[in-house]
Amino acid sequence: MDAKEKTTNTAADTKKTAAELAEMAKESVVKTGESIKKNVEKAAESVKKAAEKKPAEKKAAEKKPAAKKPAAKKTTTTKSTAKKATSTVKATAAKASAAAKKASAKATASKKDVVKSAVLQDNYGNEKAIEDVYAAAIANFKEGNKRVAVKEIKLFIKATENKVYYIVNGTIPGSVDLF
Repeated sequence: MDAKEKTTNTAADTKKTAAELAEMAKESVVKTGESIKKNVEKAAESVKKAAEKKPAEKKAAEKKPAAKKPAAKKTTTTKSTAKKATSTVKATAAKASAAAKKASAKATASKKDVVKSAVLQDNYGNEKAIEDVYAAAIANFKEGNKRVAVKEIKLFIKATENKVYYIVNGTIPGSVDLF
C-alpha cells in the first residue's frame, strides 16, 4: 500500500469515526427524548389518578368530617409531586441536550484533526509532495501576475508530460513542470 492509499484510508476512517460519533449522539438524544416523554406521561397519569381519587376521598370525607384536612393535603402533595416531576424532566432534557452538544463537538473536532497529505511519484522514482506542487504553481502564477490575488487554484497533473496545469480563480490558466 503506497502513501496515497494510506492517507486516503486514514481520512476515510476518521470521517467514518466522526460520522459514527455524530450518529450515536443523535440516537442518544432521541432515546433521552423518548424516556422524558415516558416520564411526563407517567407523571400525568399519576396526577389523573390522584384527581380521580379526589371525588372518592370527598365522599369518604362527607361521612367523616375530620378527614377533610388530610384530603386537601394530599391534593397539594399531588400537585407538588407533578411540579417536581415536570422540573426533573426538564432538567433531564437539558442534561441530554448538553451531552448531545458535547458529542457533536467531539465529532467535529475529530474532523479538524485530519492531516491531509499526498505524494506524487513518477516511473523514475522521483517524488514530490502535493503541498510543494501547489506552492510551485502559485509561485509560477505570481511571477507573471503580481497584482492578482489567488483565491482559488485547481491543479491538473499530467505525469506523462511532466506538467502541472492550473487554473487560478476559475479563469486564468497556466502550467509548471512537475519535476
